[in-house]
Amino acid sequence: MHLRRLELQGFKTFAAKTVLEFHAAGKGVTGIVGPNGSGKSNVADSIRWVMGEQSMKLLRGKKSEDVIFSGSDKKARSGFAEVSLTLERDGTEADDSLPHDVVITRRLYRDGKSEYEVNRQAAKHGDVTLLLAQSGIGQRTYSVIGQGMVDAVLVASPADRKEFFDEAAGLRPFQLKRTQAVNKLEATRLNLGQAEALLREIGPRLSSLERQMKRLQEKEGLETELASLETHYYGGMWKEIAGNLERVRARVEQSRAEEASKVAEAKKLQEELAAMEQAVPPSQGFDDLRKALDAIAEERSLLREKQAALGAQLEIAKVRNEKPWAPLPLSKIIASVEEIGEKITALMALASEANPDIKKIQAAAEALNATHASFVSKLQQPAPEPVKESTVDPKIQKELDSIQASFQLLATRATEVQNQVDAWKKNEEGKRTHLFDTQRAVGQKRDEALVAERRASEASIELARWETRRESLLTELRAAHPDWEGKLDGLAAQASATDGLDQMLPKITRIRSQLEWIGGIDPETQKEYDTTKERFDFLNTQVTDLQGALQSLAIVIRELDETIKAKSETAFHALDREFGKYFKQLFGGGEAALVQLEGSASSPDDDDAEDDEDEESDAGGETGIVGIDIQATPPGKRLKSIALLSGGERALTSIALICAIMATNPSPFVVLDEVDAALDESNSKKFAEIIAQLADRTQFIVVTHNRATMHQTSVLYGVTLGEDGASQLLSVKLEELKP
Repeated sequence: MHLRRLELQGFKTFAAKTVLEFHAAGKGVTGIVGPNGSGKSNVADSIRWVMGEQSMKLLRGKKSEDVIFSGSDKKARSGFAEVSLTLERDGTEADDSLPHDVVITRRLYRDGKSEYEVNRQAAKHGDVTLLLAQSGIGQRTYSVIGQGMVDAVLVASPADRKEFFDEAAGLRPFQLKRTQAVNKLEATRLNLGQAEALLREIGPRLSSLERQMKRLQEKEGLETELASLETHYYGGMWKEIAGNLERVRARVEQSRAEEASKVAEAKKLQEELAAMEQAVPPSQGFDDLRKALDAIAEERSLLREKQAALGAQLEIAKVRNEKPWAPLPLSKIIASVEEIGEKITALMALASEANPDIKKIQAAAEALNATHASFVSKLQQPAPEPVKESTVDPKIQKELDSIQASFQLLATRATEVQNQVDAWKKNEEGKRTHLFDTQRAVGQKRDEALVAERRASEASIELARWETRRESLLTELRAAHPDWEGKLDGLAAQASATDGLDQMLPKITRIRSQLEWIGGIDPETQKEYDTTKERFDFLNTQVTDLQGALQSLAIVIRELDETIKAKSETAFHALDREFGKYFKQLFGGGEAALVQLEGSASSPDDDDAEDDEDEESDAGGETGIVGIDIQATPPGKRLKSIALLSGGERALTSIALICAIMATNPSPFVVLDEVDAALDESNSKKFAEIIAQLADRTQFIVVTHNRATMHQTSVLYGVTLGEDGASQLLSVKLEELKP
């Protein structure tokens, strides 16, 4: 990542929005120049501030609002300070987890409200620090080196100096992980001690509770057996009762339905019977036929009378012609007519009976016909000798023939009526048979309804018995297990058979008596035992987990120690080599070296390890190196202690050390704030040449007065202080000015 753009607004002397573009090709050097008091060092402060610096001392202020433009006589003060830093990923970087462009913004208002943004999204201070660490940019070391920080490396204690070198060498992330692991280790040890203390406290009470629970094992066994028996008993009984209730209810419903069906059928037949009784009376049809027969008989009688009269006339005529005619006596005629009338009356009586016998009627009719024929024969009394036709009156004979034809017609009509009488008789017999059958069917259906009603009553009585058994079982169950009532269907489903339930009840009663004799379990004792046992098991598991965590953390710390030690040795030897190289280049000779100072180290596996967090967090704690000393001997001198060096020699030594750090572990960019101010012209040239050499790996932003340093820049920004007390910026690309 390299620095591409810096935007300032309201920060210190930069009241208006100010933008600085930085040269990225070939890294390069960007210079910032200006007279004293113009605010050019505020550019370096703004970079340090937007990177998350919290120390107001390093920002050359006393309180946080000091970074906000305070105003002047000609310009009002700003309400906030804002700095945005744009970092651009190099095409050669392999870490694709970082975005191509990263814009970090920090904003502070006068009311104390502070904001961070990453790519215009709200962020926290820790997010910014982590992002910069992933980009290889340090916050408190040599990424931004200001006035006084050069010499501070030399005057710092060996431990502080080592911390500076470790961060410059890229060891700080490993040391932070080790510190976190050590803190977790200590917290785990503390938790383990607390858990073990609780186990020692709970143990005796748990033992006492276990002894009490052992004495109740017999009861638990009996309760288990009782529960099993009761489950089978109540489930089986409920299954048996439910099955019988279902069966008997079906019987009741079937019998009630059958009864209703038979009653409905009887009612329907009764309605049919009533309809038949309301039909045309049976005698009406017969009366019509009787009247027809009477009419025929009357008509026959009239014809016979007429025939007799004509016959008499004809006979008289014959007698007159042949011999005297002796007619039938009048008393005989009257007797014969009365006999015929009586037979007709008898025939009508037979026909008018409720259930006439057709055979008797036929016999009476035949007797009547015989009497009629005999009477007619006697009345006619034919002549013993035939009468000549010429002697018969033609007119009488013609009338007699007509009467005879009428007799034949009447005989035909009588036969037809007689056939109708026969048909009526058969029809009446069928009606009476159907009537009687219907009456018998009504009685039968009513009898069947009574039988169905009796079966329904018997089934209802049986249903009541099973319902009583069900209520008795529920009453018994509610007394023994009130919460089981809603589980009966499930218990019944589990019951495989209902045989042997009667043998279970005595055993259940016996076990209940034994449990009453043993006595009840104190619910609080049981509850206390369960709670104590659960807590003891949890703590025991926690102790095991914490012990495993201790071992894991110890392994992690040892691995981090080995990594830190290996990287520290490699980085230290490279830094020592480069320090000697740049020292000789700046001094033109002499010797310079870095010396590791060893001290007592503490192991994280030792139970008596120190609890001092600062000592644990120090990288030397795990390697045995507690600090770094600097030995510098300029040419022609025998001095080794840097305390004996002159001001100029100390400045050159500091610059040689900083150059060695930048050569050993190049930072993406480095801001140098007047670090060359104490150098003379000759040393300034040497310093500028070193910066030019390192610029191919590191992007430099140099705040300087030195012409030799300015000569190495590709972009030069000039900062001036306007009449309104605000800094203004001018930029020049020196590459465009070169011939």
